[in-house]
Amino acid sequence: MSEATSDWTAARAARWFFGVPLRARTYANLAYLAFAFPLGIAYFVFLVVGFSVGASLLILLVGLPILLVVVFVASQIAAVERTLAEVLLDADIPADEAEPTEGPVEWAKGFLLNLGTWKGIVFLFSKFAIGIGAFVALVTGASFALTLLLAPLHYGNENVGIHFGRPIHVEIPDIIYQHDGWTVGLAMPFDATIQAGEVISTLADTVWGALLISAVGVLVALVVLHLFNALAWLCARYSELMLRRTPPSLLAEWRARQADGRTGQDR
Repeated sequence: MSEATSDWTAARAARWFFGVPLRARTYANLAYLAFAFPLGIAYFVFLVVGFSVGASLLILLVGLPILLVVVFVASQIAAVERTLAEVLLDADIPADEAEPTEGPVEWAKGFLLNLGTWKGIVFLFSKFAIGIGAFVALVTGASFALTLLLAPLHYGNENVGIHFGRPIHVEIPDIIYQHDGWTVGLAMPFDATIQAGEVISTLADTVWGALLISAVGVLVALVVLHLFNALAWLCARYSELMLRRTPPSLLAEWRARQADGRTGQDR
């Protein structure tokens, strides 16, 4: 590799790393992760209540239409999720292209036997776990990065910052090998203890020290944003796997019928 090519590659890597807060894709990913938690809770409550009520009323024959409605509404919610993933995560998720059927019985049969219908329901259930993971990641990462970035504003306050609840002792022991009376050893006398309490106020007792911690916080914030983008990338791939070929939304089906009607008239 020539020196010019190496410099170009290094510059490109630097732009990729430091340019993450300037890319619109980063904030689209953050929006998806932020909405995952409330949406996951809503989906979970709807599915659990709907299936529970429908199953409990099956003996009265009222439960069957309730279950059908729940499954149908879930398929429409899955279509919304497919759109969210396409818009916010730049995912590529084609919907199912089911052929039109005659009569509600044939439609219901094809709908219930469609694997995509049940894949969408499984995805909606799993969105609860995805939402919890995204919420924990967002709160933890953002809190940690902001605490470091804002160190000059609170470095003297022992109640604000990054706290250790108990002392953390780090020690690397000596490495010793003994065999038939002879010994080979490698002494590494490293011993450190981080006391319990607020870390920033312990390390920084001046404005300059706090500014140094804030500079470290800039790098941490960039790393955190890249981790959020990686998490969103995983969500995109999972959405493509689970929502591919799921039933289209009612609006999409209506538009398809309108387009077919116009095509037939043109002929």
